[in-house]
Amino acid sequence: MSRTTFLLAVLASLLFFAGCEPLTANELQHEAGSIHSTAAEGALLADGVARERTLSSFTRAHAKELADAADTSARKLHDATVPDSLRRPTTRAIDLATRTSTVLGDLELSPSNPQLAAGLESRLKRLAAAAMRLEDSL
Repeated sequence: MSRTTFLLAVLASLLFFAGCEPLTANELQHEAGSIHSTAAEGALLADGVARERTLSSFTRAHAKELADAADTSARKLHDATVPDSLRRPTTRAIDLATRTSTVLGDLELSPSNPQLAAGLESRLKRLAAAAMRLEDSL
């Protein structure tokens, strides 16, 4: 086996085993905090639309960024090795991240509809509050 092949094999093994560490309560708490922040920021964005104080181009771009952040949190948690003791709160965090992304996607698709935005703001506030409760429980 050549030296290059050996080094590549060692590197691949290290990367594989690096991803096998189980999720910790602190890491889950951090992701719940990220979901909380994303939903809260989305609620502020929706409030701007509801009050007709936000440009639709800004709303569309920012809602997409926030939805992508929520999707990233959901993917991280879904792909993590989760110990049994954290399975239920992890599932809850994935659900909150997915729902947050969906609501932000709705805002992205209708960035100039004040009535819809008012309803989305309310949903995002509830999601932010639920994520904060989850974060505080860990």
